[in-house]
Amino acid sequence: MELTRKQKTIKYLCFCLIILLADLFQNTIGLFPQILGARCFLLLPVAVILAMGEDILTGALLGLFAGLLWDLSAAVHLGFNCIYIAVICLLSSALVSYITRDTFITNMISSAVSIVLYCIIYWLCFIIIKGVDFGEMTLFSFYLPCAVYTAVITPVLWLILTPVKRRLNNENNQGF
Repeated sequence: MELTRKQKTIKYLCFCLIILLADLFQNTIGLFPQILGARCFLLLPVAVILAMGEDILTGALLGLFAGLLWDLSAAVHLGFNCIYIAVICLLSSALVSYITRDTFITNMISSAVSIVLYCIIYWLCFIIIKGVDFGEMTLFSFYLPCAVYTAVITPVLWLILTPVKRRLNNENNQGF
């Protein structure tokens, strides 16, 4: 069933509010627990899960919005998160649009790949290439623990976001 313009507006406003909430939890100290110094990068799996099942342009725009919010709180790498999350969400939505279905396994694999790639690319570009002292060890002391922590939280996020996505897509044939 095709959504009306009003339903689409409500859906995308809710998606943006969810991304805003994830940004608030991720980038405000004390709102989301840190485990042994590892932070959870909530915006990555939230953006990927919301983008999957959407058309390619919408997926990319959701990723762009999530990356923009993350870049607003970053002091060093302005634009990196915006570009990275937009491309990952574009690829994830294209994956669901043309190759596979929007299932739990697809969401977990796409999220895990995006999380690990993010940590490795960020580490290479902003730690190793810039020549940060003892930067080689930060991969094992910070970035990989953050990737594992985020990947462990991803199924919980999927369990929370999937009913919201279904409700907003009117998959149970209920209107607003």
